[in-house]
Order: sequence, then structure tokens, then C-alpha cells
Amino acid sequence: TKNDILLYSYLSAEPGANDPIESAVRFAAETDLEILKSRPNKHEVPGYKVTGFVPFNPNTKMSNATVIINETNEVFRVAKGAPQVIIKLVGGNDDAVHAVNTLAGRGLRALGIARTIPGDLETYELVGMITLLDPPRPDSAETIRRCNAYGVEVKMITGDQLIIAKEVAHRLGMSRVILDAGHLVDPDKSEEEVTQHCERADGFAQVIPEHKYRVVELLQKRGLLVGMTGDGVNDAPALKKANVGIAVHGCTDAARSAADIVLLAPGLSTIVDGITTSRAIFQRMR
Repeated sequence: TKNDILLYSYLSAEPGANDPIESAVRFAAETDLEILKSRPNKHEVPGYKVTGFVPFNPNTKMSNATVIINETNEVFRVAKGAPQVIIKLVGGNDDAVHAVNTLAGRGLRALGIARTIPGDLETYELVGMITLLDPPRPDSAETIRRCNAYGVEVKMITGDQLIIAKEVAHRLGMSRVILDAGHLVDPDKSEEEVTQHCERADGFAQVIPEHKYRVVELLQKRGLLVGMTGDGVNDAPALKKANVGIAVHGCTDAARSAADIVLLAPGLSTIVDGITTSRAIFQRMR
């Protein structure tokens, strides 16, 4: 049921994490679940005790919690993460794959929740999917259009599924030539071929942090100047590597220290101001 999904996702959400997805999950559960509304201690779930927690990891793309049911002392584990990872964890589920693709076609992200079956801490069964809406910022399409007008090519690099990336690219007025990140590390392709993919593609989906660095590196080897935006710890290496690393509003300290420019206002439109200002300075110097 909806309540099962909210309860298990709440148990596997990181308490106090400043992550937008974790905040959304906690808020949804606290708003809808009766047992979370009238509890004396805000850090506990009545009837359950979380004994172990593995936070979200960009490489495994999921978080894990070990939970004890107080009444029966039964122990189970809950996993929450990217739909493809959770579906693989439960050994495949065609209904879930279909649901995720249908949602993605509408631009909605899904988050999978699974728990272990009673008496076995290794075998997971699917609880369900949570949907999340993560719309592009209102100024993003205009920013991309203005960058293109100044001769700056924009590429989108996202951890999201391919189908969502294409939908978002379409909404932003970009072409839908988005490739799966597997293209970047395909052992059958030469460095030259991969570099051509990087140049021609409008973006990459289902990337892990190492891929971001790889894209920057390949484009630089082509003699191109690369600017990179990011906000997380895992963006720091790529921000450092880029010719211009741009840490966006609300970024982590790691991203801030690796970047050349730090944006203090939300959105990306400031980047275009940076381009025009720097060109004016360059012209005056010349």
C-alpha cells in the first residue's frame, strides 16, 4: 500500500541529511503516516528501531537500513535507490520496469523501495516505487538559448535515466541526442571514437562521478575550453579539471573549494552574465 511504501522509505531515509530527495521522502511520510504524526520522539519510528544505516552512495545508487521490529525482535533490511538498481536487487520485475518507463515518459523520476523477506537478510522483495518531480529551473531554457547564441555549446550530464534525460532536454529546447554513460567507458571503442561521441552528443544519462571527469578530459584533449557546473562532493574532481569550474548556489564546501567561480544566487542565468562581462574585459584589453 501507499503507507507501506512511505513507512519503508522513511526508515531508509537519512535523518537530518540536507539532500532534496531525502527531505522530500521524509516530508511525504511525516505528512501522511498516522504513526509519525503523534510520536513523542521525532527521531524514532514507533514500533521500529533502526540499528544500521548505509547512506546513499553515487556508485551503488542506493541507501540501506537495518531495522528491528520491537514487538517480535524480527530483523529486516530496507533498500531505497535508483529504480534500475532496486529492480535488479529483487531479481527483476516487468511491472516495475513498465511503470518506471511510463513515468519517465512524463518526465517523472522514480525511486525504488525494497525490503528483505522474513527470516532472510539477503533476499529482497519489491515494496514499490515513489515518484518525484524534479523540473528544470525556470531560467534554464533561456540560459541555454543565450549560451548557444554566444557560441557556447551546452551539454547535460545527469545521473537520471536516459528516457527522463531526453524528456528534460526536449523541454529545455536542446536536441535529444543523449547517450547512455556506457558509451564513455566502452572497451570496444577507441579513445578517438569516444571523443567524437562526446563532441556530438547533447548529453549523457545514468552517469557516475568518474564519467563527468572523463567528459571534461576528452573535450579538453580536443583543444576545447570546458566550463563545468556542479554542486556536490562528487562533482569536485570535474570542477577542478575543467578550465572554468562553476559551483552553483547551495553547493557543498568541496564543490566550492574546487571551483573557480561560485554562484551566490539560484539558477544558471548568472553564467551568461559572466560570459558577456569577461568578453567585454577581453575586448578592452585587446
